[in-house]
Amino acid sequence: MLKLIARKLIQGVMMIFIVSAVTFALLSFAGGDALTSLRDNPQISDETIENLRRVYGLDQPVTVRYGNWLKDAVVGEMGESMYFRVPVSSIVASRFMSTFFLGIAALGIAVLISSVLSIAAARYRTRALSRVIEFIVFLTASTPRIVLALFSLAIVAQITAANVDAASAAGFWLAALALAAPLISIFLAQFHDALSSTMNEDFIQLARAKGLSETAIVVRHAIRAALNPVLTVFGLSLGGILGGSVIVESVLGRQGLGTLMVSAVRGRDLPLVMGIVLVTSAAVWIGNTLAEILQAVNDRRVRE
Repeated sequence: MLKLIARKLIQGVMMIFIVSAVTFALLSFAGGDALTSLRDNPQISDETIENLRRVYGLDQPVTVRYGNWLKDAVVGEMGESMYFRVPVSSIVASRFMSTFFLGIAALGIAVLISSVLSIAAARYRTRALSRVIEFIVFLTASTPRIVLALFSLAIVAQITAANVDAASAAGFWLAALALAAPLISIFLAQFHDALSSTMNEDFIQLARAKGLSETAIVVRHAIRAALNPVLTVFGLSLGGILGGSVIVESVLGRQGLGTLMVSAVRGRDLPLVMGIVLVTSAAVWIGNTLAEILQAVNDRRVRE
């Protein structure tokens, strides 16, 4: 287990370094910066803009600026947002919690629906239930998040007209459901297939021969054996949640990391973009590491 954690730690450091370096380089070579728009103001001279560029270090080479940012990031200093004029750490922390709770709710919805339907299908083995699962997988996989977000927006608008207080809670859960839809298709397909295959294994037949009920067989034996593919998908789904939050939060007007990233990129606010990239990369790494640790706990073969 310690080797696994050490390996994931090294991978995490390398991933964050590569992602941050590539992001910094792409934004730097894209042309323009947060002060470019000031040139459209006739009251601000070119000399003033150049002085501001020196103050913010924008006149230095890309490698020097990235080195300075990396040195500060290592000690937890992410600088100041050039657009909002506040420390990057404070605004990213507040927006991260909003997206974090939305993502947790989306994961909870996806896991709950997938678990209930997959366990029921393994327990009762009816063709009708299998058809329902296939339809849900097809529907959630093929419906774009933006369509679900627009549909949720229409519902929230109707609720707001009747009860403003109820609209806030409804907006959160509808946003979580829109974010969860692709996860439901992945989790449900993986867990249903894994449980169906597991129910045909020899140790399941042995449990039946011992006289255990189907419910006991599924709960005590089949679920644990079929869990590893779901844990793998769980680790990989975190990036999809963060990516999907851009669409869902933008459409529904939620103040999270998704909308913050859009504003930061549009404003060429490099310190803010890098702060978001650093936090999201770390979050994805933590999620993947947690998924692998749970796999190792669930299956001793992973630890060997």
